[in-house]
Amino acid sequence: MIRSYARHTRHVFAVVLSILLIPSTLAANNHLSAYDRQRLLQVIDTAFPPRDLATVHFGVLAHKSLNNPIPKQEEVCKFLTAGLIDPSNVELNFYLATTWKAIGSCSGSVPTASMNRVFSDVLAKESSSITDLYYATAGLKALGSAISKEVQKKVAKTVQTILKDDSVSNIAYALHIATHLGPEGLFAFDRIEDVLVVADEVDGKFLQFEGGLSITALVISGTFGLADVLKKDPPITPQQTVKFANYFVSRRTVQTVKGVQNLLNVLSILSQNKFQTHVSVSVVGNKAVSIDDPMISMRVCDLLGRPITAQIGLTLENFVRLSDNTPILTMVPFEQTSDKMVYNTRLVKPKGETPGLYQMTVSVTASAASKLIGNIDMPLDIKILAHAVFPDALLIGTADSDQVTQPKFQKVNYPNKLSQVLEVDSLQKLALRFTVKEKVTAKPLTVHQAFVMLTHQVTKEESIFVAEKDNNGQYKLDLDLGAKGNELSSGVHNVDLIIGDMILSNSILWKVADVKLNLGTNVPSPSSAVPPMYLPKHEIKHLFREPERRPPIFVSNLFTGLLLIPLLLLFILWFKLGINLSNFSFSLSTFGFHIGLGAIFCLFGLFWLRLNMFETLKYLLGLGVVTFLCGNSLLARLASQHKR
Repeated sequence: MIRSYARHTRHVFAVVLSILLIPSTLAANNHLSAYDRQRLLQVIDTAFPPRDLATVHFGVLAHKSLNNPIPKQEEVCKFLTAGLIDPSNVELNFYLATTWKAIGSCSGSVPTASMNRVFSDVLAKESSSITDLYYATAGLKALGSAISKEVQKKVAKTVQTILKDDSVSNIAYALHIATHLGPEGLFAFDRIEDVLVVADEVDGKFLQFEGGLSITALVISGTFGLADVLKKDPPITPQQTVKFANYFVSRRTVQTVKGVQNLLNVLSILSQNKFQTHVSVSVVGNKAVSIDDPMISMRVCDLLGRPITAQIGLTLENFVRLSDNTPILTMVPFEQTSDKMVYNTRLVKPKGETPGLYQMTVSVTASAASKLIGNIDMPLDIKILAHAVFPDALLIGTADSDQVTQPKFQKVNYPNKLSQVLEVDSLQKLALRFTVKEKVTAKPLTVHQAFVMLTHQVTKEESIFVAEKDNNGQYKLDLDLGAKGNELSSGVHNVDLIIGDMILSNSILWKVADVKLNLGTNVPSPSSAVPPMYLPKHEIKHLFREPERRPPIFVSNLFTGLLLIPLLLLFILWFKLGINLSNFSFSLSTFGFHIGLGAIFCLFGLFWLRLNMFETLKYLLGLGVVTFLCGNSLLARLASQHKR
């Protein structure tokens, strides 16, 4: 299976591996935030007070991964020393031994000799399953008991036999077992490449194994654990490790204590090992800067959100405007703040910068001995925001619709409102002119939303129109009221200007003026000011299909009589010919058959009148069995009499 597939692809994998060793822009996309850790603690704390040994085991180890004290430790210790486990169950003995060691400061004692015997018996059996071997080897390590070289060789042989079924779970457990076998565990190290080949890649960002978090965490923790014991670099590339880390961080919403422990344990291993130390770089706060807030802050930490132990620095490699790929800044160092994990630098110069979308690439620098991964040319999307201003007064006025003369404008300065009410009739148009510029650079801005909204003061009905930008950079709106008469009502309207864009730090809603529209229609009264959506709806009257016309009663009775004619004919013939009852025998089967047959006919009548199909079938089953048995006996007797 995995072994045969890997053998055929090993030469291809070696080529790909050599390519992947080149530094890449792929980086760990996140880390556990303070909120994530707090939520995971809430899941872990469901294991306390102790009720189930397995849950307590995972809860204690999870707290140890976060370097937290064990809650209700005295109760946990009493629970461990209560002797409530099956002494022959290797899994429960493993939970007890590892939990006892993890706490390390419990008073009292646990049955160490009994647990040693259980674990040793498992290792001595050639028929032990791979999970039992995992529990036994890890349990002996937790108890501080050494495994003899003879037993190591025997266990290694047993595991290799089991690995003929080289499923991912078997290899994962074999990696952990091999960490306790010393040099004898080298056979499992050769299987790491085999199992990594079958990992599923998702969106080019994640790597995982079928089976989810538990199996994936078991493989990765076993890979680095065995590499540490054998003092050999694990055959896993930085790019693969980062993709596995991305998958683990994406599972931070896990809801079980076991899942949380698996997650925290593997993230701790990936954050602190001798071969590859993960670095997570993320933007602190909003991914946007402006002339008023020109600094960008970055957080550099490990996957658990803790500081990097090595001496590091953070450098802005490139800061590029995406609209034209123009580099703005290169090779700018970040400065470390009082928070040792946070670094910042200035992205917007005092004279300002063109608003829009940008991309910056950052790199974490450290000594080669630190072996950082995921720290080279990490891309991050940033926005530079603009502060919109109106450099000139807004012009608002009216003009005749059929003339090309310029409207008579009045000036309004932001944020003031025109003091007088403009009057416009259906033969005129309402005109607005305005310019939007950036506050510092004084360059014209092109915004996605430049709307003029007219709101009726009585009905509150809103009508929104788009202001278009001309070649001179000026926004204009010429609203022909004659053409828009069906969208507007007569009366006084508020005129509001709406300016908005994703690159604006200050969206604008400006009450410009009031206009009175005379469109030749009646002004809505206050009683009709309630929006239609809030008024009572018309009653919905359902029209059901009229029943089809029935035939006259005479026709119905006529056909009923015609159906009864055969029955009447039967009685007439019986009367003329006579009824022969000489063969009728007064026996149980005879009465049973005829009564059963009559009951079945009555049941069909009840089915027509009141019973449903399921009730009818239930009664028919009983009647049918009795009628069949009685009828069979009656026919057998009649046949016997006929032969005689």
